[in-house]
Amino acid sequence: AMQSHESARAARKALRKDTFEGHVTDFIATHERRAAGVQAFLVEQDPHWVTPPHFHLEAQFQVVVAGGGAFGRHPVAPLAVHYAAPQTGYGPISAGPQGVSYLTLRADGDTGAWYLHKPGSRERMEPGRRREQLHGAPAVAAAATDLAALRDATAEALIAPRADGLAAFLLRLPPARALDLPAHADHGGRYYVVTRGTVQAGADQMPALAVAFASADDRTALRAGAAGAEVLVLQFPGNSSTMEETQ
Repeated sequence: AMQSHESARAARKALRKDTFEGHVTDFIATHERRAAGVQAFLVEQDPHWVTPPHFHLEAQFQVVVAGGGAFGRHPVAPLAVHYAAPQTGYGPISAGPQGVSYLTLRADGDTGAWYLHKPGSRERMEPGRRREQLHGAPAVAAAATDLAALRDATAEALIAPRADGLAAFLLRLPPARALDLPAHADHGGRYYVVTRGTVQAGADQMPALAVAFASADDRTALRAGAAGAEVLVLQFPGNSSTMEETQ
């Protein structure tokens, strides 16, 4: 599954409710319906808006792509990464004066959010479940690296790889360099997010702010374009899905 911002932007919708004000753009599937399969969308939260603490029923990554603010007590800027395990409360998400825009990326679909200040939400949290959230951000700002002048590829771990497959990397690639990641058979699929330059993925070209999901057994060759590429790789732990059975 692959989608670019340019292709997706026609789906951009304004959203105004008591817990959120801004815009949402669906990239893969829809944020409005919970279904098996991958789900990716862009959230543009209005300046100074605060989304209350909440949780979701599926594991997710969030990637800040514009503006800034804070996730809980953690300041965020472009390329900041946040991971939340299923049923893990986090937030508030506080937008700064320029607003904050972030991709929400899930290996299995979810819908809405369970707000911790609303009655009935906490009852959705199963006792004994492992709850965790992790934050990561690159040491060097994006604009400080001239991709076309790179001699060697670099890989920075934003969330250190774990035995269960969870990991987040920022790759910076010279022109025409192939993506080379360590094999990890146990992960639950990974997202590629192109943040600068272009990436050739089989017959498809992925421009900046394109999103693609690959299963653990996907062998599609990925290569940077003529100007190099900067790519986030966001890897879910194995067996991360908690989709409920439907009759």
